[in-house]
Amino acid sequence: GLAKQGAKPVVAIYSTFFQRSYDQIMQDIALLRLPVVLAVDRAGMVGEDGPTHHGVFDVGFLSQIPGMTVLCPASHQELKDMLRWAVNDCAGPVAIRYPRGGEGSYQNSAFAGDVSAIEVIREGNDLTLITYGTEINEVLKAADLLESNGIQVQVLRLLSANRFEQNSLAKLVRGTVIMVEEAAAGSGMKERIGWALPNSRIFGIDLGENFIPHGDMTSLLHKYGLDGESIAKFAREV
Repeated sequence: GLAKQGAKPVVAIYSTFFQRSYDQIMQDIALLRLPVVLAVDRAGMVGEDGPTHHGVFDVGFLSQIPGMTVLCPASHQELKDMLRWAVNDCAGPVAIRYPRGGEGSYQNSAFAGDVSAIEVIREGNDLTLITYGTEINEVLKAADLLESNGIQVQVLRLLSANRFEQNSLAKLVRGTVIMVEEAAAGSGMKERIGWALPNSRIFGIDLGENFIPHGDMTSLLHKYGLDGESIAKFAREV
């Protein structure tokens, strides 16, 4: 209602509770192409908040909505830049997903209004690691470990979970590709990447097909192979 009267609503709700409003997002926002900003809080695993609060399905159900842009900031500054753009410059619905907790070692912002941009964080010819959001911190740890083993790693970060330039991505990948994402199997980006890179050897690391249990973040990341050490181990095996 606010959006139809010319306002620009910013709706901050936990990822897990946006699941309950899927029909309203589809019919009352996206179908009408209304400029509503969905601030998707608690995106990804949430640790001690428990199994009902893990936000591991939103990439899937938001990305399939026509006209929706899903942005994945990796730092506080990038969250600010994306929110500013969504409020001031975007004419349709936007979802900005951000995790529980603070930022990691990555504290840059590569966002300048191009939602399809792909950031090249590290260059190497043996292997390409692709990720989005704050999982970049663990991917960079993995890249350091792999470099110490003589494996040169290309690290790419997607700024959006549903919009990227296919030809640009194809030109940037080097060697075997591993998509790393804190999302449930089948609801993330691996399949999209696969369609975009038909000539590449592609693997994925994600959260699997089951619900995520309660646990601290360090333990959960390790359990699902999404910490730096586990990513590096998987890459060496590949």
